[in-house]
Amino acid sequence: MDSKIFTYDDFYTDLKNSGLKHTDTVMIHSAFSSIKNIEGGAKTILAVLKEYFSKGLVLIPTHTWATIKEDEEVMDKEMCNSCVGYLTNEAIKDKDFIRSNHPTHSVVAYGVNARKYIEADNYANTPVNPNGSFGKLKNGGKILFIGAPLSKNTFVHSVEEEMNVPDRFTEHIYTFYTKDNNDLYEFHMPRHFNAKCPHISDNYEKLLPIMIENNIAKKVKILDSISYLVDAKGCRELVIKYLKDDIHAFDDDRELKKVKLDLI
Repeated sequence: MDSKIFTYDDFYTDLKNSGLKHTDTVMIHSAFSSIKNIEGGAKTILAVLKEYFSKGLVLIPTHTWATIKEDEEVMDKEMCNSCVGYLTNEAIKDKDFIRSNHPTHSVVAYGVNARKYIEADNYANTPVNPNGSFGKLKNGGKILFIGAPLSKNTFVHSVEEEMNVPDRFTEHIYTFYTKDNNDLYEFHMPRHFNAKCPHISDNYEKLLPIMIENNIAKKVKILDSISYLVDAKGCRELVIKYLKDDIHAFDDDRELKKVKLDLI
């Protein structure tokens, strides 16, 4: 049986039915393989995002941590591919999106005050600074996972940085550069590293049922993918609650105690 082919209008309608507003700030994590059955492919996905959030702000990760990992390496914004998926690389090619200057954890942005939003990445001294493009989602932003697991929730890294969780960085401070047209930005920062668990973010998935129970996350229909919409402020408050009780709460995959969170 052939898979259904979706349209521009299908994707637009699913965004609307998810509860997202045209004025929202939203970070998109995606597995393009789960939504590839759409007329026009990635170009259609990006076109819908630009129209839907034309009065808001849409952000897409364009990370390069898999390739920019040694001292003196340069992240060329125009040439350096993202290591986090097909749609992210198509977004880099779309000249309507502006790419931030973070050497390892850049994003592209489109919408109201896009350039101003990503400026903080010019001064990054860690992979996911609480005041950078991911950390600022706590100020009312949303995170949409389109067919992507919550192990891709880069925002939680920013909360762990905010809470000074130990054993998250290399001891070595790297020197990286970002080439932005004729400008060269210099950065000094550690890389993500944990001695016991090489992929700490895998442990973020255990937050999902608790976020759903606390109305911080909800399952939404986006074409034929399994997708979730997360409120970043609520996610931050929940993660902080766990880290205050146990700073090592996400060091492994042990089950989290269920809590009820009174959101402000």
